[in-house]
Amino acid sequence: MHLVSFFGKKESELKRVISFPFWSEHPDFELDTVIIKSRNELIERNLNFKIDILIAITDEMDIFSSENVHNTLRQFSRTAVIVIGKDTSYSTVREYYINGIFDYLIDPIDEKKLEKSLLRLYEDIGENYIVNNLKLKADALIDNIFLGGGEEKIIIGEIFDQIYTDWNNNLINCQTVTDKAKTYIYETLIARKPWLEKFLYKPDFYHHLGFTVKRRDDLEYMWLIDFRFASSMVKKYQMIDDKLVYRIGKYVVVHVDEKLSLDEVSKGVYLNPSYISHIFKKITNMSFVNFITEVKIDRAKVLLRDKNIRINEVAYTLSFANQEYFTKIFKKKVGVTPVEYQQMLFEKYICTHIQ
Repeated sequence: MHLVSFFGKKESELKRVISFPFWSEHPDFELDTVIIKSRNELIERNLNFKIDILIAITDEMDIFSSENVHNTLRQFSRTAVIVIGKDTSYSTVREYYINGIFDYLIDPIDEKKLEKSLLRLYEDIGENYIVNNLKLKADALIDNIFLGGGEEKIIIGEIFDQIYTDWNNNLINCQTVTDKAKTYIYETLIARKPWLEKFLYKPDFYHHLGFTVKRRDDLEYMWLIDFRFASSMVKKYQMIDDKLVYRIGKYVVVHVDEKLSLDEVSKGVYLNPSYISHIFKKITNMSFVNFITEVKIDRAKVLLRDKNIRINEVAYTLSFANQEYFTKIFKKKVGVTPVEYQQMLFEKYICTHIQ
């Protein structure tokens, strides 16, 4: 829960803001209806209740004037501030932003603009914390994944220990930050090895506003499943990083959703088909045709994570001749049909993400 407090001498205007209907639509925000009117009250209130978001209506003489805001915000480095003021001059608004506020809105406040500002702020919560406080542990997990995994559980436990300690075990704040950290790790993985994106189900690594609050154990379990799977994909396909087959392997992964054959790949990478077959088998100990099939089936597993997708759509997306042929190849490689695999995923894996 994100505690929202209000500061200013315009009590009637702040009470109007508190009465805005949109608050009831966003239960993640908890309103502190005690209006703060002085700097001392603000300090005391923040020490006692740890304000997450402060909405301040300012005038030219109070502590939230652009001249004084820097010193005030320095005391509340973890409190995001939205200032509401009448001064629309470029120099004043610029000073507010330079001194650290999140947003400046024009008085009298427009309900929709405040709502948009708060939702943007909600999305930003935790990002600076990850870069400044959590990066070493997050990077340790990333490095371990690129080494093929094995230490995911230990590192994930350390990440969660730090987050839940730093954010005082506040369930919503901790979940918001862990989700942001998960997205950071995923995006870093993809930035370093773009081909990995084809084998990971992106929605598993991004949170959405209005999420259901989960227990820490459930969140850690989901992290462990998702990042162990990432490790397994890195380990399985790390051979395409070999300089002799990199162009070949990368072409197959990038074009996995297209029709692929030895001849088509040879044209795409400007290499002789016989050379491709020879060098790929030598370096990877896998036939090139089998590699294409492996890539397409692993890609199919990702597409099947969408419980609303039809099997014939997956077959079409991956350029199989027809659904029957796709089902035959999938069952040969995986041991179950695509329909059975999708049902198994929904029962044993996807449910852990939507509980």
